[in-house]
Amino acid sequence: MASRNYDILIWGASGFTGSHLVEYLALNAPSGTRIAIGGRNHDKIEQVRSRIAAKCPGAVDALNAMDILVGNSQSAEDMRFVASQTRVVASTVGPYSIYGEQLIRACVEEGTDYCDITAEVPWVQKLNRELNEKAQAKNVHIVSMCGFDCIPADLGCLMLAKYAKKQFDEPLLHVKGSIVGIIGGVSGGTLATLANELSVQAKRVVKHMCAKITGGASGSLPATNGKETNRWVVHYDKTLGRWQTFWVMSTINAMATKWAGRVLQYGPAFSYAESMTSRNWLQAVGQGLGFLYVGLFMFFSLSRNLLYALRIIPRPGQGPSDEFMKKGYFSLHLEAFSQNKVFYGKVSGSSDPGYSETIKYLGESALCLAYDRDSSFRPGIYPPSVAMGSRLLERLREKGCQFDVGMKQIPAVHNGSHKKTA
Repeated sequence: MASRNYDILIWGASGFTGSHLVEYLALNAPSGTRIAIGGRNHDKIEQVRSRIAAKCPGAVDALNAMDILVGNSQSAEDMRFVASQTRVVASTVGPYSIYGEQLIRACVEEGTDYCDITAEVPWVQKLNRELNEKAQAKNVHIVSMCGFDCIPADLGCLMLAKYAKKQFDEPLLHVKGSIVGIIGGVSGGTLATLANELSVQAKRVVKHMCAKITGGASGSLPATNGKETNRWVVHYDKTLGRWQTFWVMSTINAMATKWAGRVLQYGPAFSYAESMTSRNWLQAVGQGLGFLYVGLFMFFSLSRNLLYALRIIPRPGQGPSDEFMKKGYFSLHLEAFSQNKVFYGKVSGSSDPGYSETIKYLGESALCLAYDRDSSFRPGIYPPSVAMGSRLLERLREKGCQFDVGMKQIPAVHNGSHKKTA
């Protein structure tokens, strides 16, 4: 790669998530990291910098060293220019299928590594089909899904597959993920992405939900393992002793982990299923219906605009307060099946998963691409486990993220016991 002016460009710096990423890297990037902050409005980005400087006096020097780049995300010429200035782009501008494609194409053309937090897996797979060969030829790493969608499930399955190979010399066949605890907020940008994805993928979502309702979405394990994985959307999990229901990210995580499992060869017909635990069957039914109603309201523009007008949901650019994000946490229980063994994993985080943890994941992904690239990294357009593998997993562990594996169930380091959950 030719000499560039910057190591990392934060694209979308004036947005809710982007501004928090600016703060994270100002406080956590190694000294001397050349960071630029960019978006479509210079004045708004400058306001973000001033606001963070007032909040974090220790980061003033790092913030003042950040140059501002301006461009239109839907202009191929603008995106080619900003991509040519940096070694790595970390983008928070969504919905990505609307505002992100020109930047990714520019990064491939300019030989610039890239990471984002989209959950629009079908769109990412479309770009993989169109651009993967060119990205590989140019040794470019385009890494999407570097947020809560889908780092815990994606790197969790990578961890389990490596454990199965090392301990038993067996392939990983199936992983059942269970969200056993979670507190977190949501931003307007995330909801806008959800609405766009629902409109684009309505047929796929309906088909998948029909399969979930009838218990046919997960597939079955070979008879040698002895445990059936077909499950109704509301079901009782004997391992946890808890009722479970539909989890809003299950479809996305299943698609991402299956893709990674196929590329990394976890095992024949590897599958992943994910649910959310409830206190009892009645709550499980209620939570499942609640997710359905939210999806319906976000799908139709009229009802969505009503929710905006009544301030029931935040608009793009808005999100939870810092205090609320600090109270958040999540805990993901993983039950893994190889050919003859059953073992367990745990992934947990100590703050709001959709924002504080996501910002950490994206920030460390950008730093990983900037500083840790070696021959183990796989160029192309792939999920994080495929592109960066164990090095990103190690980085996140070093930052206090729990990724543990063993033969017995593992307690969460971050289980919310110190949080106020009322």
